[in-house]
This record gives sequence, C-alpha cells and structure tokens, in this order.
Amino acid sequence: MRIRATRSIAALAILFLAVPLFAAKNAAGTNSATFSVREATTIGQTQLKPGDYTLQAVDGQNELTILQNGKMVGKATCHWIALPAKPQASQVLTDSGKVTQVNFRGNTQAVQLD
Repeated sequence: MRIRATRSIAALAILFLAVPLFAAKNAAGTNSATFSVREATTIGQTQLKPGDYTLQAVDGQNELTILQNGKMVGKATCHWIALPAKPQASQVLTDSGKVTQVNFRGNTQAVQLD
C-alpha cells in the first residue's frame, strides 16, 4: 500500500511540473484555428484534401503552419493585420478554393495569406 501511495504522489508531482510547459507555449503567442475542408482547398502553395486541419501562427512571425492529426503537412507565408474587434470564434476565410485569411478567437490580430 505504501508503494502505491508513493507512486501516486510521484505521478502528481510530474503532472504539476509539466503544467508550466503547456502554459509557456500559449504565453509565446501561439494562435490556432481548426478548419474542416470539404473540397480541395489551397493554402499558399499547399493543396489540402478533404479532412480536418489545425492552422497555427505565432505572434510576430510571418508563417502559418498547417497540421493534420498533429503532423505538419505544410506552411504558408502570411502577414498580420489588425481587426476592429476580437472575434468570438476562430474563422477561416476562403475565396474560390483558396484560404485568404485566418481570424483567431479572442485576438485583434489576424493573418492574411500572401
């Protein structure tokens, strides 16, 4: 019984030590938006097939990372623009099968694709 309690305390200690690592990632200004593709769509030079993707951009950097199932499938050049208000939800704007802008929930900055 004593060994089980010691292991439980050790596991909790590791969990508490790991929490700041996750907080640090958000503190660095990583913004993300989920995006479901229903038909072939282009982001920069990357052609996306139907499926679910996560789009990530770090404040101050001019690159949008495209992830699918946690794996990077592409990158696109972008630039930051100011929004008049913070959006309530993340939005991915498209035009003729191309992603043109990504608005991030709660951020007055958005990225436009070059």
